[in-house]
Amino acid sequence: MSFAQLSLIPASRQNRLQTNGIPVMLKSLIWLTMICGLESVVAAESAETVLHVSPQGPLRSISDARDEIRRLRSDSPETRFRVLIASGRYPIDHPIEFGPQDGQVIYQAAEGAAPVVSAGQLITGSWTVDDVGIWGTQVDPSWKFDSLWIDGRRGIRAREPDRFFHYMLRVKEVLIDNATRARQTISVRPEDIAQLGELDESQLKQVQLLAFHNWDTTRRFLDQADVESGQLITTGQGMKTWNPLTLNSGYRIENFRAAIDEPGEWYLDPTGRLSYLPRPGQVINQVQFVAPRSEKLLLIQGDFDGNKPVQNLQFQGLRFEHAGIITPPQGFEPSQAASPIEAAVQIDGGHEVIFSDCEIGHVDGYGIWFREGCRDGRVERCLIHDLGAGGVRIGETRIAAEDFRRTHRIVVDNNIVTRGGRVFPCAVGIWIGHSGHNQVTHNEIADLFYTGISVGWRWGYGPSLAVSNRIEYNHIHHIGQGQLSDMGGIYTLGPSPGTVVNGNRIHDIESWGYGGWGLYNDEGSSDIVMENNLVYRTKSGGYHQHYGRNNLIQNNLFALGREYQVRRSRIEPHLSFTYQQNIVYWNSTQLFNGHWGDDGVIVRRNLYWRPDGNVDLQQGDTSNQSIIADPLFVDPEQDDFRFQNLSAAKQIGFQAFDTTAAGVYGNIDWIDKARSLPMPIMETAPEPPPLAFAEDFETGQFPVGSSVAVDPERGGIEVVENLNSPSGTKVLKFTDTPGQAQRYYPMLTLAPVHQEGITSCSFAIRLGPDAVFQHEWRDANNPYRIGPSLWFEQGQLRTPGKFLMQVPVDQWFNVQITAGLGAKAGKYDVAVKLVGQDIVSFNELPIENPDWESLDWIGFVSQADADAVVLIDDVRLEH
Repeated sequence: MSFAQLSLIPASRQNRLQTNGIPVMLKSLIWLTMICGLESVVAAESAETVLHVSPQGPLRSISDARDEIRRLRSDSPETRFRVLIASGRYPIDHPIEFGPQDGQVIYQAAEGAAPVVSAGQLITGSWTVDDVGIWGTQVDPSWKFDSLWIDGRRGIRAREPDRFFHYMLRVKEVLIDNATRARQTISVRPEDIAQLGELDESQLKQVQLLAFHNWDTTRRFLDQADVESGQLITTGQGMKTWNPLTLNSGYRIENFRAAIDEPGEWYLDPTGRLSYLPRPGQVINQVQFVAPRSEKLLLIQGDFDGNKPVQNLQFQGLRFEHAGIITPPQGFEPSQAASPIEAAVQIDGGHEVIFSDCEIGHVDGYGIWFREGCRDGRVERCLIHDLGAGGVRIGETRIAAEDFRRTHRIVVDNNIVTRGGRVFPCAVGIWIGHSGHNQVTHNEIADLFYTGISVGWRWGYGPSLAVSNRIEYNHIHHIGQGQLSDMGGIYTLGPSPGTVVNGNRIHDIESWGYGGWGLYNDEGSSDIVMENNLVYRTKSGGYHQHYGRNNLIQNNLFALGREYQVRRSRIEPHLSFTYQQNIVYWNSTQLFNGHWGDDGVIVRRNLYWRPDGNVDLQQGDTSNQSIIADPLFVDPEQDDFRFQNLSAAKQIGFQAFDTTAAGVYGNIDWIDKARSLPMPIMETAPEPPPLAFAEDFETGQFPVGSSVAVDPERGGIEVVENLNSPSGTKVLKFTDTPGQAQRYYPMLTLAPVHQEGITSCSFAIRLGPDAVFQHEWRDANNPYRIGPSLWFEQGQLRTPGKFLMQVPVDQWFNVQITAGLGAKAGKYDVAVKLVGQDIVSFNELPIENPDWESLDWIGFVSQADADAVVLIDDVRLEH
């Protein structure tokens, strides 16, 4: 009972009331009513003052109440305050700031009220419509924003493609500015960027590139675009060697009007002209548009120098929304978990800062971050949604030198975190960095493009503060959505002694390339217990350990991994993990993936079952303590993993647990809200188009997607100047010598992965004296099967079994090979054009291996065991 309620109770009963079970003798009662919205009750041993905030005033905002509390505390510094906030919209254009003097206050919604604190501003101009149905209005040109909310829903800034991404062909990087920055030239398919040709220079420089590469994203402005040649140029930091942009990195281009082609897309041009393509049912001038005015909503900042935290600051039942981030000129460089991105609600030096029954949404960064020097904070029963990054962050990416600057003992319980990664797709639902003794429990975490919960921030076995964290009873699902790779429903990094991952329900994890796991112990993860978790319907396995030590994986249910069920990547000279008393149920092909069978892993007392009964344990479990048996689930294909009976499970000592306990709890409306969240359809990204290119070597680069194998001591492959080249001034030079480490060095290979249709490869070639050169197509079978194969040797062109024609030495000529694939495989054609002569064709040559059907490998191979040179130019691969 608050003192506001106490003030309404007859005096005859006041002396019989208790606070926290302790009788309070009220010796005096001072009533101050409606003085600056103030009510005050003062007791002999404690006092709480109640302030009222409403749009009508006299206190019209949280900032007004904070300032009034500061004034009142000049006379009574120990007074506690409660601020009751009426329904209404409370606009801000900069974050509300709290310091050490602002603690011991509860800001809460008045009974039955729904107050909204918004950093958004309504766009009130009149709209017009053009002849293709795009609406337009004018805003102040100085008002820049990267996000827009339309009728309470995030609009989509105009982009191409509208779903998933295009694919890069290659990236060339040049260091600039004394190697402090780099310029990347990105080769793409010209048709994918054709719309950029409509833009003038000023419009082009507003276009942003968003690149997807494994677990990272990079956001940059374009410097230049050459549509005809298919090149995008951008400048920023040098690429990370361990995760660069490369062949088949995904990308999309955003923020140009020509990309408005789907309902819900919008564009703001540099003059302030705002364009929008309406969604079905929207009526012009009857739609609410809100754009952000501030990057943050709340800033809570203690005084570290004075050792003065913000103490006991609480927010209850409030809604915070509309915080936007403007992309800076340098863009946003890649960083795992979008770790540089800050939060709409940011806390440093906060003790007992609590958010309960609040809503944080429509923001471009993370929702809330207990960053530096925070302890005993709580986030409970909060809806955190529509996030540019993720939901909640705890701790930092560094280890602070002083203990009082380290964050620990944060509780994140019974929250809904959903629809994240809308600006920074690599963000995480709930992130713990260098922070320990935290509890992340009973949260609903869904609809993200990367990991659900991430714990730890140490790659390897170095010092880490991420100890004794409890990650329990969370419901994590619809993660990844085919956008990124190397993710987990729950992901860990580095040593984490005392950390427990228990009782979580994880499902529907879909990565783009590799690594869509349920439980993922990444680099150095150690001393972690993962038990009583249900993981099902993942792209990759239910469990993966990259490397670590002394982890215990026990009493879990792993089901229906699509690629395989469990993976171990690295063998190390210590116990990596113990895998016991788990039940594995699957209907795909592979059970174990990676490295198994050594002394560095203990695998025992597990139950394995595949409905067709075809189970082979030899790769990973030779303990003779495990069983192959039907676990007797009620209906696993319909996500019902209850047991019909436990007879099989008991044979391995499995302890049944309630698989429905994960997720939010309490009020039925709260539970229903989590259950009724709209979920995306889990689709996979389109496969990259078949590799095709035309390479004249004028950029000095090797062909797109090529690899080279050379003896570093002898000969090699390089792009060189050659004034006699068929086109331009540069060619590809193979230099062979006697005594190569491998006879087939030097060699350049391509990986087209062409499965169907017809493929053609053409090139110009100039053979030096004593050259022996091979051009061959193969599939990915083991052992590989050979398709078309040509040999150039001693002035002859031949297949392995047939002489075709004489060819010149020290003279350029052109060769083209064409073959059908898949159902069309079986024969191939060769065409040769010598200088000054007609084309000579050899049609329907027999394939070397009649079972060859797919093109997974093309080799350009110098086979001479002598000093020899071969020049290649104008390589073209078509499909």
